Parts: sequence; structure tokens; C-alpha cells
Amino acid sequence: MTVDVVCGGSPFLDVVFRGLPRIPMPGEEVLASEVLIVPGAMANVAFALRRLGLDAVVCSPVGMDPAGRLLQDLMRGAGVPWIGEPTDSTSVSVGLPIDGERAFVTVQADAVVDLDAIAALAPRAVVLNLPLPGRMPGTPWIYGVIGDPQVAILLEDGPKPLTELRALFLNEREARDLTGLSDASDAAAELAARGCLVVVTRGADGAAAAMPDGRVLEAAAVLTEAQDTVGAGDLFAAAFVWADLLGRPVEERLNLATAYASLSLARPAPRQKGLTAAAFRDALAATEVPMDWLQEV
Repeated sequence: MTVDVVCGGSPFLDVVFRGLPRIPMPGEEVLASEVLIVPGAMANVAFALRRLGLDAVVCSPVGMDPAGRLLQDLMRGAGVPWIGEPTDSTSVSVGLPIDGERAFVTVQADAVVDLDAIAALAPRAVVLNLPLPGRMPGTPWIYGVIGDPQVAILLEDGPKPLTELRALFLNEREARDLTGLSDASDAAAELAARGCLVVVTRGADGAAAAMPDGRVLEAAAVLTEAQDTVGAGDLFAAAFVWADLLGRPVEERLNLATAYASLSLARPAPRQKGLTAAAFRDALAATEVPMDWLQEV
């Protein structure tokens, strides 16, 4: 079995409470208007990649606890293969979206990456949480992603080279916490100096990408209305990887990924978010975003 992309990290069982008037205070109960239970994290990335036409799988230990069994069913229903040895715990995250932002409460299973299992799938690309678990067998492109737990680990470990990565994705707050710099472009440039392309997402302000040679690019967001922004970073990463595997220049990758995340969030979905390549092309054509390569997507 060979695949295009392996998402080599834990999928999450996401429980998202929509329509909150505010985040509850201690001791307070606040009513939401809707609850959504979906696969999240690496499962989001793999789902979006598959919607865009790539053969993507999740490779990580498979939870056999109640949360894990539910997550297996949801991923099976979403058409996302989950490959791995059984384990007794599953990552679960409660998402609290409000006012265009979101907060999370998370229980995270132990991070276990089976490099041999990933190598056996002979992927063209691998998406992994930092810090990297070791040298990847073979020569796939490696894309790093970061969340709050990874920021804490990386700060404790101190600055390390990023030369093994094809690209690193993180959001503005994570970049600020990791570098101490308030400007997204400055933070991206400082991290890129460690040896790889670094992309910082900025929500409604778009995204910035910095290259090791010091060049910095910026992309404006496609402004849309969304019920919630949970999974925005996963959608962005998936579209960027997709465009990279298509051989697109970095500026096009950045604009395409920014647009894909925005337009996917704006499209109502009963389950997971993520437009197909055809639906993305149609949605993008209805915007004023200049994309000369649109017909080639």
C-alpha cells in the first residue's frame, strides 16, 4: 500500500459547542444552540486532503476506549483511513467558538509516531507535530504543525534547526509565544532562519510566509461568515500541502491555502469542513480574488 500523504499524529474527537453567547464563568452554565461531534486535528487534515483528491491516511495508535470507538466510526463515515496499533486512550477536545475565535479544553493521548509504519506506506509527504520523533526513513516532504502543547515543549527544549521540514505551520499566537515577537511576519522570519519555510496564519488578517533567505510574503484573507472557526488551521495546512504537491509556487500556495480555509469554513457542513477541489474552484471563482491559475486547479 502506498499513499500520497500520511498524517502522522493523533486524531481528536472534537466536541464543538456552537452559538455560545460567551465563555462561561466558574460555576456558571451557559447554553449553546448546537453541538457538533466530529473527527479533529490530523483527521481534519487528512479529510481535507482527500476532498482535494489526494490519498491521505492517519497513522497513529487507534483508541479502543469509548471515545476511540466513536472516533473510529466517525472517521470511517468520513472516509478517512486510520492505521495503527491499538491503544487504551484517545485525544478529546471540546471547542468553544465565539466571536470569530475559539477556545479549547483538551485531553491528549500520548504522542506515539511509528516511523516504520509511515515508511511502509511510502508517502510523498508526511504531516507531523513538532518536535519531530526522529529521522524519517526515505525522502518524503515533511510538514510540521504546532499547537499549544508543542509550543511548551519547544520552549523547554530551546531553539533547534528546522532543516528537515519542507514547511512549518502555526498560528499568530503560537508564533508570538514561541519567538516573543508580536508581529506575525517578524516571527515567521525568525523561525525561518532556522532552515525552512514558515507559515503563520492570522485569522481574518490572512497569513504570512517567510523563507530561510529572508523573503517574506503575505496573503489577504477571503472575508466570509462562518458558524465557527474550529479546524481553520487544519484546512489551511491541507490546502498548502495539496498545492505544494501540485508544484505551485510559494505565493500561490499561500493564497490558495488562505482562500481554501476561509471558503471551507463558510460552507455549511453537517459534519467535517472541507471543500472538494471542484467546489473550491467554483467558490473561488465567485470571489474577487485574482488567481490566474484557477482553471488549472
